[in-house]
Amino acid sequence: MLTGLIAYGILIGLYFLPFIIAIIRGIKNSMSVFFLNLFLGWTVIGFFVLIFYASLTDAKSGDSVGSFITKKTKKKRK
Repeated sequence: MLTGLIAYGILIGLYFLPFIIAIIRGIKNSMSVFFLNLFLGWTVIGFFVLIFYASLTDAKSGDSVGSFITKKTKKKRK
C-alpha cells in the first residue's frame, strides 16, 4: 500500500516535471506552464515542448510559449 502511494507520487512528480523546472528557474509564466502541462502534458509532443520551454527560456522574459516556439523556428530557418 505504501509503496503504491510512493510510486504514484513519483509518477505525478515526473508528469509535472516541466512545471517544477519552471518554478525552480523562476519563470514568469510558470502558471501557464502548469495549466498547459495539466492539459497537454499527456501528449508526448506537449510534454517535450514544455520541458524545452521551461529549460531554455530566459527566466526574466515574459515570452509566452507560442512566441518562444516561433522564435526558435525562425532561428532555424535562417
